[in-house]
Amino acid sequence: MRGIDANLLELKNFSKLSRKEITHTGPQLVSKYQSLLQIGSDQLKLKGAEKISDTWYVSYWQTFQGVILYESSLGFSVDSHGRIKSLGALIYPKVQAPVTSKISHEKALKIGQGQIKDFKKLKCRLVAESILIYPVRKTNSVDYYRVYAFNFFPEEALHPATTEGGWAVFVDSQTGKVVLFEILMKPLGCCVPEDWVPPKPEGMKPKW
Repeated sequence: MRGIDANLLELKNFSKLSRKEITHTGPQLVSKYQSLLQIGSDQLKLKGAEKISDTWYVSYWQTFQGVILYESSLGFSVDSHGRIKSLGALIYPKVQAPVTSKISHEKALKIGQGQIKDFKKLKCRLVAESILIYPVRKTNSVDYYRVYAFNFFPEEALHPATTEGGWAVFVDSQTGKVVLFEILMKPLGCCVPEDWVPPKPEGMKPKW
């Protein structure tokens, strides 16, 4: 989305704003353009905010009942004059998803571990986990799954110089069905807070 004859938003006293105040800009934008974006300003969770030279780059996840939507995004830059000229977004209006889980975390974790051949032999670790809303686009609709999202990595994959990868396993919290299983190249976490740091191998403990 881009302003044609004007900026989408211009921040007053921009040079005096703190990082925290900068990150409040996303909800302001969503509130201003709610009729177009069709989500509420309370549906954003900060993904990251970084200043490079004189420009801020700010991004958010979309949430539903406080739960992050997988691969959702809303991002923009604020130039040195406090102007926001455009924003990019992958968002989902009118989300309809379960708000509670029927499958326990313990059961879902065992299901997730069971997807990986030689899980114990590889000394796999649960490196990151989240409860997420996983949208699956169809031709004329979107299916929304409330999932337990697990990132598993073999112990040797946690060393900085390794070329080994891991796995993401999404388990439907309503049925226990695996709705996503994919290879991960690096232990970056799955929709975890922006200040999350991957654990060191020696600090890890088996989760089985």
